Amino acid sequence: MISQATTLGRAHRLMQHNCQDFAATASLTPNIAIGLVCDGCGSKFVGNGRSHPSQNEIGANLLGQFAIDFLSDKLSHLSQPPCPEKVETILADLHLASLTFLHHLVAHFPEATRRQFVATRLLSTLVGFVHVRETAVFFWQGDGFLVVDGTICQLESSNQPDYLAYQLLQPTPCQTNFQLAFVPQPEQIRWLAVATDGWSANLLSQLGEPRTTLTLQRWLNVQTQQRGQFDDDGAVAIWHKQENCEL
Repeated sequence: MISQATTLGRAHRLMQHNCQDFAATASLTPNIAIGLVCDGCGSKFVGNGRSHPSQNEIGANLLGQFAIDFLSDKLSHLSQPPCPEKVETILADLHLASLTFLHHLVAHFPEATRRQFVATRLLSTLVGFVHVRETAVFFWQGDGFLVVDGTICQLESSNQPDYLAYQLLQPTPCQTNFQLAFVPQPEQIRWLAVATDGWSANLLSQLGEPRTTLTLQRWLNVQTQQRGQFDDDGAVAIWHKQENCEL
């Protein structure tokens, strides 16, 4: 079972802002599952002595939708479940294709306004997983959470994520921090999750029970109303092993 949910944080709700987080999942076959989340930057852009509010939920939605469609296309055309090396190659291709996609979005912007457009529309993290029969791997650029069977890894950034779209502001291409982490003994995994940094470890530990997307969204809506939860937006994508599945 694979599911996803997003919530609008208290701070953005009070300011009547959009949710800047995005989540997407795909279950291509019983043996292939993809999940990812994106978190748009909420910081204002200051240029020419003026402050400009950000709408980076645009970048989160565009990058997230591109990534889930790219991975779905590449993985669905394979004749058999891929080996770890093949998955690594596909994720490396995703990284390069995402950069190309972002470059195309700004290709015809005047130089004078390009920086503001990137900073207020395209800055987003990308955190996801791919699970196939013999492979489970996380991929990410930016902050958030990775979860394996309740074991939680927080991706720290000191509130300064290295957004993929920063490459658009560089005069010459340079190495990015797109990273992969293969999960040991993937055949023994019961559930995987990725989440944006608005989540807490306590709430993430409660995701071990399989829920449909609708049930998960309802549960998340209730949690959002609790005092002290989700001052920031939140997004999560989860895969649970099904007992009758070969994974």
